[in-house]
Amino acid sequence: MNKALEIVRTAKSDTTRAEQLVLELLREINPALGAKKVTITQSKLSLNSVNGSIDADKKYFFKFHAEEGEAEGLQNSEYYNAKTLADAGWPVVEPVFTSSAPGSQFVIYDYIEAPTAFELYETIEASNGDADQLIVAEKNLAKKIGGAYVASLQESPRAEVESASLNQLFYTRLVSKDSRLENYYVGKEVTLPNGSIPFDTLTSLKWMINGVRYEKTLGEIIESAKDLLNPSKETKVATVIGHGDDHNGNRFLIDGAFTFFDTAFAGRQPALLSYIKATAHNVFVHPNWLYDPKKLEGKLKLNVSIEDGVVVVDHNWDITPIREQILGIYSSEIWKPLLGALKARGWLPSYWREYVRAALFCCPFLVLNLIDGKRYTPEQSILALSKCVELGSKGDKDTLVETFLNTIAV
Repeated sequence: MNKALEIVRTAKSDTTRAEQLVLELLREINPALGAKKVTITQSKLSLNSVNGSIDADKKYFFKFHAEEGEAEGLQNSEYYNAKTLADAGWPVVEPVFTSSAPGSQFVIYDYIEAPTAFELYETIEASNGDADQLIVAEKNLAKKIGGAYVASLQESPRAEVESASLNQLFYTRLVSKDSRLENYYVGKEVTLPNGSIPFDTLTSLKWMINGVRYEKTLGEIIESAKDLLNPSKETKVATVIGHGDDHNGNRFLIDGAFTFFDTAFAGRQPALLSYIKATAHNVFVHPNWLYDPKKLEGKLKLNVSIEDGVVVVDHNWDITPIREQILGIYSSEIWKPLLGALKARGWLPSYWREYVRAALFCCPFLVLNLIDGKRYTPEQSILALSKCVELGSKGDKDTLVETFLNTIAV
């Protein structure tokens, strides 16, 4: 039985019951902890996870992460391997207790009174506050990650690449039995501001977004991702030691420096895939249209029409200056050194641009159901899907994604 998955599911509708289930599991797995009370923290980022505090003789912080099929998919992986990251030079909070038993995976940390990067950037962007301290912390962290990537770079055989737990967040969500692609989209209806269209029909249409014509349909982007992100595609792949799920919600600011936690997918992983989550969610995939679309109400202006087999979208949403600044740091300190090292060793595949695009596309497309009418209005769904297309396809004019790829090219 996947007890972690049961807890994640229960927490979405009955927090009190979920807290009791966590307490029971803690007492079963680690009775010596002496857990007395569990309090779950409500977070818009807790899509496949549950975190909160434990009251015992002292206070602790815990986190579970679970998805459908995860008990089997992560059975032989380096689940929550914080030591692997620390040894590779990553700043990481190491847990005081880890359960890696399939179906009961969780970690316990000493309680930390510190904000996450997600909370800090959310506050600064809402108030137009001063981000200088965070930018300094970003640069220092990026230098460490860039150096750690190059130092840990090696070629790995297909079997090792196939076993990387990071595949769970990309390829598995596309092709597994009961996949998110199937559950969220296939056979579903997409509600438009005026009418609706079957998703399967929408996938065959080209897109023009704010005057930029994109080469691929949604269907072509999806099929390309299935091919490019298949861990069995090559006999050998360049790999690094990485966190893999290093979005802003998984790092604290402690004494002016960013430190990671929740190393659920850490370990040796494809070099081109390792920093995709951070690049997508910390830059391109802004929380206001992904996690908290209500903040767009009264601000988003979007028009959509379907003309001669083309979805034509015009909207006023744009990336914030601080996110663009962060992208510049990622480009110079992490991506360009990594690609340079790959090229120097002859390990950079000719299709690296398409690989990066496909992986970036998967981040928003597969993390949430973007056509869920209970979460998104029709305008917000179209904005989200258009952002997926911008990430996954080349356009006939320079876009922020294309500029990023040109900047990191070696």
